[in-house]
Amino acid sequence: MRAMKIKILEKREDAIRFIIEGVDIAFANALRRTVISEVPTFAVDEVEFYENNSALFDEMISHRLGLIPLTTPADRFELDALELDDYTVTLSLEAEGPGVIYSGDLKSDDPDIKPANPNIPIVKLAEGQRLVFNAYARLGRGKDHAKWQPGLAYYKYLTKIHVSKEVPNWEKIKDLAEKRGLPVEENKNELIIKTEKAFYLPREFDEYIGNLIVEKVVPNTFVFTVESNGELPVEEIISIALKLLMRKGDKFISELHRLAE
Repeated sequence: MRAMKIKILEKREDAIRFIIEGVDIAFANALRRTVISEVPTFAVDEVEFYENNSALFDEMISHRLGLIPLTTPADRFELDALELDDYTVTLSLEAEGPGVIYSGDLKSDDPDIKPANPNIPIVKLAEGQRLVFNAYARLGRGKDHAKWQPGLAYYKYLTKIHVSKEVPNWEKIKDLAEKRGLPVEENKNELIIKTEKAFYLPREFDEYIGNLIVEKVVPNTFVFTVESNGELPVEEIISIALKLLMRKGDKFISELHRLAE
Protein backbone atom coordinates (compact mmCIF):
# COMPACT_ATOMS: atom_id res chain seq x y z
CA MET A 1 0.00 0.00 0.00
CA ARG A 2 1.21 3.49 -0.84
CA ALA A 3 2.05 6.10 1.78
CA MET A 4 -0.98 8.03 3.00
CA LYS A 5 -1.59 11.37 1.29
CA ILE A 6 -4.22 14.02 2.01
CA LYS A 7 -5.45 16.70 -0.36
CA ILE A 8 -7.85 19.34 0.98
CA LEU A 9 -10.66 20.07 -1.47
CA GLU A 10 -12.72 22.54 0.55
CA LYS A 11 -12.39 24.10 3.99
CA ARG A 12 -14.97 26.17 5.82
CA GLU A 13 -15.27 27.29 9.41
CA ASP A 14 -17.51 24.36 10.30
CA ALA A 15 -16.60 21.73 7.68
CA ILE A 16 -13.74 20.26 5.70
CA ARG A 17 -13.67 17.98 2.68
CA PHE A 18 -10.52 16.18 1.62
CA ILE A 19 -9.19 13.26 -0.39
CA ILE A 20 -7.37 10.64 1.63
CA GLU A 21 -5.19 8.36 -0.47
CA GLY A 22 -3.18 5.26 0.38
CA VAL A 23 -5.52 3.78 3.01
CA ASP A 24 -7.96 0.87 2.90
CA ILE A 25 -11.66 0.84 3.68
CA ALA A 26 -11.03 -0.40 7.24
CA PHE A 27 -8.95 2.67 8.10
CA ALA A 28 -11.42 5.07 6.47
CA ASN A 29 -14.29 3.59 8.46
CA ALA A 30 -12.24 3.52 11.68
CA LEU A 31 -11.55 7.24 11.26
CA ARG A 32 -15.24 7.96 10.59
CA ARG A 33 -16.38 5.99 13.63
CA THR A 34 -13.74 7.58 15.86
CA VAL A 35 -14.83 11.09 14.86
CA ILE A 36 -18.50 10.53 15.64
CA SER A 37 -18.24 8.18 18.62
CA GLU A 38 -14.90 8.75 20.38
CA VAL A 39 -13.99 12.45 20.20
CA PRO A 40 -15.32 13.89 23.50
CA THR A 41 -17.25 17.12 23.95
CA PHE A 42 -19.20 18.85 26.69
CA ALA A 43 -22.97 18.41 26.83
CA VAL A 44 -25.67 18.87 29.44
CA ASP A 45 -26.08 15.57 31.28
CA GLU A 46 -28.31 16.51 34.23
CA VAL A 47 -30.79 19.32 34.95
CA GLU A 48 -32.10 20.43 38.34
CA PHE A 49 -35.36 22.38 38.07
CA TYR A 50 -36.43 24.84 40.76
CA GLU A 51 -39.41 26.32 38.94
CA ASN A 52 -41.09 25.53 35.63
CA ASN A 53 -44.66 26.47 34.76
CA SER A 54 -44.00 26.78 31.02
CA ALA A 55 -45.89 24.80 28.39
CA LEU A 56 -43.13 22.14 28.28
CA PHE A 57 -42.49 19.40 30.81
CA ASP A 58 -39.15 19.26 32.63
CA GLU A 59 -38.13 16.22 30.54
CA MET A 60 -38.71 18.04 27.24
CA ILE A 61 -36.65 21.04 28.29
CA SER A 62 -33.91 18.73 29.58
CA HIS A 63 -33.83 16.97 26.21
CA ARG A 64 -33.51 20.28 24.37
CA LEU A 65 -30.71 21.42 26.69
CA GLY A 66 -28.80 18.21 26.08
CA LEU A 67 -28.81 18.82 22.32
CA ILE A 68 -27.32 22.33 22.55
CA PRO A 69 -23.66 22.16 21.36
CA LEU A 70 -21.27 23.52 23.99
CA THR A 71 -17.82 24.91 23.19
CA THR A 72 -15.14 22.50 24.38
CA PRO A 73 -11.68 24.04 24.99
CA ALA A 74 -9.24 21.45 23.68
CA ASP A 75 -6.27 23.22 25.26
CA ARG A 76 -7.63 22.66 28.78
CA PHE A 77 -8.53 18.97 28.60
CA GLU A 78 -6.79 15.83 27.37
CA LEU A 79 -9.44 15.02 24.81
CA ASP A 80 -7.24 12.38 23.18
CA ALA A 81 -6.99 10.41 26.45
CA LEU A 82 -8.80 7.09 26.78
CA GLU A 83 -10.17 8.18 30.18
CA LEU A 84 -12.08 11.47 30.49
CA ASP A 85 -11.78 14.27 33.02
CA ASP A 86 -14.80 14.42 35.38
CA TYR A 87 -14.96 18.23 35.31
CA THR A 88 -18.52 19.62 35.62
CA VAL A 89 -19.84 22.98 34.35
CA THR A 90 -23.03 24.62 35.60
CA LEU A 91 -25.30 26.46 33.16
CA SER A 92 -27.99 28.37 35.02
CA LEU A 93 -31.14 30.17 33.95
CA GLU A 94 -33.71 32.33 35.71
CA ALA A 95 -36.26 33.80 33.31
CA GLU A 96 -39.82 35.09 33.28
CA GLY A 97 -42.18 35.58 30.34
CA PRO A 98 -43.31 36.81 28.01
CA GLY A 99 -40.60 35.93 25.52
CA VAL A 100 -38.57 33.17 23.92
CA ILE A 101 -35.68 31.71 25.92
CA TYR A 102 -32.61 31.06 23.78
CA SER A 103 -29.39 29.12 24.39
CA GLY A 104 -27.57 32.45 24.70
CA ASP A 105 -29.60 33.18 27.85
CA LEU A 106 -27.82 30.38 29.74
CA LYS A 107 -25.22 31.63 32.22
CA SER A 108 -22.12 29.43 32.47
CA ASP A 109 -19.82 29.37 35.47
CA ASP A 110 -16.95 28.63 33.03
CA PRO A 111 -16.55 31.26 30.27
CA ASP A 112 -14.76 28.74 28.02
CA ILE A 113 -17.71 26.34 28.03
CA LYS A 114 -20.92 27.87 26.72
CA PRO A 115 -23.47 27.36 23.91
CA ALA A 116 -21.69 27.35 20.55
CA ASN A 117 -24.74 29.00 19.00
CA PRO A 118 -26.60 31.58 21.14
CA ASN A 119 -29.71 31.53 18.92
CA ILE A 120 -31.12 28.07 19.62
CA PRO A 121 -34.67 28.39 21.02
CA ILE A 122 -35.37 26.42 24.21
CA VAL A 123 -38.92 27.41 25.20
CA LYS A 124 -41.43 30.22 24.80
CA LEU A 125 -42.73 31.70 28.05
CA ALA A 126 -46.11 33.37 28.27
CA GLU A 127 -46.95 36.26 30.57
CA GLY A 128 -46.27 35.27 34.20
CA GLN A 129 -44.56 31.96 33.36
CA ARG A 130 -41.17 31.33 34.99
CA LEU A 131 -38.30 28.96 34.38
CA VAL A 132 -35.46 28.45 36.86
CA PHE A 133 -32.91 25.64 36.67
CA ASN A 134 -29.27 24.58 36.88
CA ALA A 135 -27.95 22.39 34.04
CA TYR A 136 -24.78 20.38 34.62
CA ALA A 137 -22.55 19.67 31.63
CA ARG A 138 -19.84 17.02 31.50
CA LEU A 139 -17.43 15.53 29.01
CA GLY A 140 -18.72 12.49 27.17
CA ARG A 141 -18.43 10.50 23.96
CA GLY A 142 -20.88 9.94 21.13
CA LYS A 143 -20.79 6.16 21.67
CA ASP A 144 -22.63 6.77 24.96
CA HIS A 145 -25.14 9.32 23.65
CA ALA A 146 -25.55 11.28 20.42
CA LYS A 147 -25.55 14.58 22.33
CA TRP A 148 -21.77 14.17 22.76
CA GLN A 149 -21.08 13.74 19.04
CA PRO A 150 -18.86 16.61 17.81
CA GLY A 151 -20.36 16.52 14.35
CA LEU A 152 -20.76 14.34 11.29
CA ALA A 153 -18.21 12.33 9.31
CA TYR A 154 -18.84 10.47 6.07
CA TYR A 155 -16.91 9.37 3.01
CA LYS A 156 -17.29 7.93 -0.46
CA TYR A 157 -15.03 6.13 -2.84
CA LEU A 158 -13.23 8.40 -5.26
CA THR A 159 -14.19 7.26 -8.74
CA LYS A 160 -13.51 8.20 -12.33
CA ILE A 161 -16.31 8.19 -14.89
CA HIS A 162 -15.09 7.28 -18.38
CA VAL A 163 -17.44 8.64 -21.06
CA SER A 164 -16.83 7.49 -24.61
CA LYS A 165 -17.22 10.13 -27.28
CA GLU A 166 -19.41 7.63 -29.13
CA VAL A 167 -22.16 8.62 -26.68
CA PRO A 168 -24.58 10.98 -28.46
CA ASN A 169 -24.49 14.49 -26.99
CA TRP A 170 -21.48 13.68 -24.75
CA GLU A 171 -20.69 17.38 -24.63
CA LYS A 172 -23.67 17.83 -22.30
CA ILE A 173 -22.00 15.55 -19.73
CA LYS A 174 -18.80 17.58 -19.99
CA ASP A 175 -20.69 20.85 -19.43
CA LEU A 176 -22.54 19.42 -16.41
CA ALA A 177 -19.30 18.16 -14.84
CA GLU A 178 -17.54 21.49 -15.33
CA LYS A 179 -20.51 23.40 -13.86
CA ARG A 180 -20.32 21.05 -10.86
CA GLY A 181 -16.65 22.00 -10.47
CA LEU A 182 -15.30 18.51 -11.14
CA PRO A 183 -11.91 17.86 -12.77
CA VAL A 184 -12.43 16.76 -16.38
CA GLU A 185 -9.76 15.19 -18.58
CA GLU A 186 -10.34 14.83 -22.28
CA ASN A 187 -8.52 12.84 -24.93
CA LYS A 188 -9.28 11.74 -28.45
CA ASN A 189 -11.66 8.96 -27.43
CA GLU A 190 -13.22 9.83 -24.08
CA LEU A 191 -13.89 12.13 -21.17
CA ILE A 192 -12.62 11.20 -17.72
CA ILE A 193 -14.50 12.84 -14.83
CA LYS A 194 -13.07 12.60 -11.31
CA THR A 195 -15.95 12.53 -8.80
CA GLU A 196 -14.54 14.71 -6.04
CA LYS A 197 -18.22 15.58 -5.44
CA ALA A 198 -21.32 13.52 -6.04
CA PHE A 199 -22.22 13.54 -9.74
CA TYR A 200 -25.36 12.12 -11.31
CA LEU A 201 -25.90 11.65 -15.03
CA PRO A 202 -29.18 12.72 -16.66
CA ARG A 203 -31.58 9.83 -17.33
CA GLU A 204 -31.11 10.22 -21.07
CA PHE A 205 -27.69 8.56 -20.69
CA ASP A 206 -28.90 5.54 -18.68
CA GLU A 207 -28.82 3.19 -21.68
CA TYR A 208 -25.06 3.78 -22.13
CA ILE A 209 -24.04 3.10 -18.50
CA GLY A 210 -21.93 -0.03 -18.22
CA ASN A 211 -21.02 0.04 -21.90
CA LEU A 212 -19.97 3.44 -23.25
CA ILE A 213 -20.11 5.07 -19.81
CA VAL A 214 -18.12 3.25 -17.12
CA GLU A 215 -17.43 4.35 -13.54
CA LYS A 216 -14.24 2.93 -12.00
CA VAL A 217 -13.16 3.09 -8.36
CA VAL A 218 -9.75 4.64 -7.67
CA PRO A 219 -8.10 2.05 -5.37
CA ASN A 220 -7.48 2.99 -1.71
CA THR A 221 -8.71 6.56 -2.20
CA PHE A 222 -11.70 8.20 -0.52
CA VAL A 223 -13.42 11.59 -0.45
CA PHE A 224 -13.89 12.35 3.25
CA THR A 225 -16.14 15.03 4.78
CA VAL A 226 -16.18 16.14 8.43
CA GLU A 227 -18.71 18.69 9.73
CA SER A 228 -18.53 20.28 13.19
CA ASN A 229 -21.53 21.10 15.39
CA GLY A 230 -19.51 23.97 16.86
CA GLU A 231 -18.07 22.35 19.99
CA LEU A 232 -14.61 22.01 18.42
CA PRO A 233 -12.90 23.38 15.30
CA VAL A 234 -13.16 20.83 12.53
CA GLU A 235 -9.35 20.43 12.26
CA GLU A 236 -9.21 19.74 16.00
CA ILE A 237 -11.83 17.00 15.64
CA ILE A 238 -9.75 15.18 13.03
CA SER A 239 -6.52 15.64 14.99
CA ILE A 240 -8.06 14.24 18.18
CA ALA A 241 -9.61 11.32 16.29
CA LEU A 242 -6.24 10.36 14.78
CA LYS A 243 -4.53 10.58 18.19
CA LEU A 244 -7.22 8.38 19.71
CA LEU A 245 -6.72 5.82 16.95
CA MET A 246 -2.98 5.77 17.69
CA ARG A 247 -3.62 5.46 21.44
CA LYS A 248 -5.89 2.47 20.90
CA GLY A 249 -3.40 0.88 18.51
CA ASP A 250 -0.59 1.28 21.03
CA LYS A 251 -2.76 -0.19 23.79
CA PHE A 252 -3.70 -3.15 21.61
CA ILE A 253 -0.05 -3.88 20.75
CA SER A 254 0.93 -3.61 24.42
CA GLU A 255 -1.76 -6.13 25.34
CA LEU A 256 -0.54 -8.51 22.65
CA HIS A 257 3.02 -8.31 23.97
CA ARG A 258 1.76 -8.90 27.50
CA LEU A 259 -0.20 -11.98 26.48
CA ALA A 260 2.77 -13.34 24.51
CA GLU A 261 5.09 -13.20 27.51
